[in-house]
Amino acid sequence: MNAESLASSITHLYSTLGLESTQPVSIIPGGLLLGKHHPLHNPSHPLLITGISDTNQCSEIYSILSCVYPDDQTVKIVFEQAGTTSSCTELLLADLKKGLEIKDASLVNLLVMPLSKDNAFEEFQEIIAHLRAPNGCPWDREQTHLSLRNNLLEETYETLETIDRNDIAGMQEEFGDLLLQIVLHAQIAAEAGEFRMEDVVSGIYRKIVRRHPHVFSGTEVTGVGNVLQNWEKLKQQERADKGVPEKGLLDGVPVILPSLTQAQELQDRAARVGFDWPSIEPVWDKVMEELDEVKKATSPEEVEKELGDLLFAVVNLIRWYKVDSESALRGTNQKFRRRFKHIEKSARKIGRDLPSMSLDEMDEYWNEAKRFE
Repeated sequence: MNAESLASSITHLYSTLGLESTQPVSIIPGGLLLGKHHPLHNPSHPLLITGISDTNQCSEIYSILSCVYPDDQTVKIVFEQAGTTSSCTELLLADLKKGLEIKDASLVNLLVMPLSKDNAFEEFQEIIAHLRAPNGCPWDREQTHLSLRNNLLEETYETLETIDRNDIAGMQEEFGDLLLQIVLHAQIAAEAGEFRMEDVVSGIYRKIVRRHPHVFSGTEVTGVGNVLQNWEKLKQQERADKGVPEKGLLDGVPVILPSLTQAQELQDRAARVGFDWPSIEPVWDKVMEELDEVKKATSPEEVEKELGDLLFAVVNLIRWYKVDSESALRGTNQKFRRRFKHIEKSARKIGRDLPSMSLDEMDEYWNEAKRFE
């Protein structure tokens, strides 16, 4: 089909589907979607999928589209025979689950109606750019990478809190707040000529593909341990290719990480190259050894040092149990908050303040709080 006949066919299709000629439409050949795991377009635009020739393709296309669209999303089906439209049918996306009977048509074109603008990443980028524009928000226009540093940290911890609570609605909201920080930083960088959001996406895209040769290049691996070892080798090769001075295995662990997280990450990385106990029994022995060292310490400086060693050994024990130490302690902190709050509430009910209560009295309410959990 030449350019002229293609344009004529598209114009006719627009008319059949009731689309305005000035309306942006994403057009994707059906064959290009097959084998994908996520749609390849802006969902705030109508999506026209052309050239579907096999009834089974519809159910596969449904699986891909359902990653973005709800089952009750309106779709229009245009059956074609020899380049002419034979019929146009309106369905719901869920109707494609079982495939589609093509009958006498040679091809099927499928139009998925658009979602609202607030569903599209590109539209979100426009909103952030607007906030930073001369006619935007004075507060947003004043922000810099440095001024937003604490915001990024706070949003990260708030996101982690929702994960710890398994708060699905909270996760959805906090991931959005975290995404705001990323897009805002990218917009600031774009205005300064440092980098663009496209550079951020391109960089991580290439890195993920490069570091997963067992997925994208046919490299053979034998389990998760082999994947992590290969990951470290690839990172070393990347640094060498960039002319970056050779770093130690642990140099990539940020010193700004919380101490528990940092300790566990250091241990994880060392374990990847075989620096680890062969079983959990010596790990337990090390914990008990360090606990004994604390008991034997005679000076404040020695106590501090030995307590640090004890904590490090306990983190290693936690790692062996495949638990995240930071999350485990956060959970205990929250549990302590709840129980102590019950003590305060109970004291107010009987007209007492905490300093006037004995430890035994407070402990009774503490145990009561435990029974409520």
